[in-house]
Amino acid sequence: MTHRALIIAGWLAMISAFVTIPLTYFSFRLDGNVDPNASAIQIFIQLDGALLFVAITLYLKRLLNTRFRFHDADKNIVLMIVANLVASVLAIVALSFAQVKETLDVAALVVVVFQGIVQIQFGFKLLKLQDDLDGMLKPFCYLNIATGICIASIVLILAGVVVSAIADLMLGTIFFHVAKLVREPQSGGPDAQP
Repeated sequence: MTHRALIIAGWLAMISAFVTIPLTYFSFRLDGNVDPNASAIQIFIQLDGALLFVAITLYLKRLLNTRFRFHDADKNIVLMIVANLVASVLAIVALSFAQVKETLDVAALVVVVFQGIVQIQFGFKLLKLQDDLDGMLKPFCYLNIATGICIASIVLILAGVVVSAIADLMLGTIFFHVAKLVREPQSGGPDAQP
């Protein structure tokens, strides 16, 4: 990955970290409001969250694949993206068509539980990465595992949002750290860009 791509990924992760909690709070405040404007705002929040998640997760996959030649978590990453997109589409359709809201909300919860389970697996698989990311690998993996547990439990989903925001903050830091290494590679060392 280029220095520029890593910086973009880092800023996207940081933006996600800082907007996730307020947007989630705002979405919960609007829940149940039948006003078309409230539905439009919730649809925007869903789309924003889905696009950020997909972009950040694809950047992470690219970093793991190109910089570290790590492919053990590829399947989990793809499944997390698909689950996130499916849950987002179900939520958006439920917001748009009140008559099927209850059914689609239940279906979205099932997909969210699946996504939580896949995220737990992702955290465990990522622990196999040979590079410790300057001491950030294990905390990042444990945050992903905790996020997955909270999300899969459904009852702790709000705690999962907070833990996920912390994980995004750490991921942004990881992207910025690797960007620094790419810009100033040590000749012949393990941090040199392949």
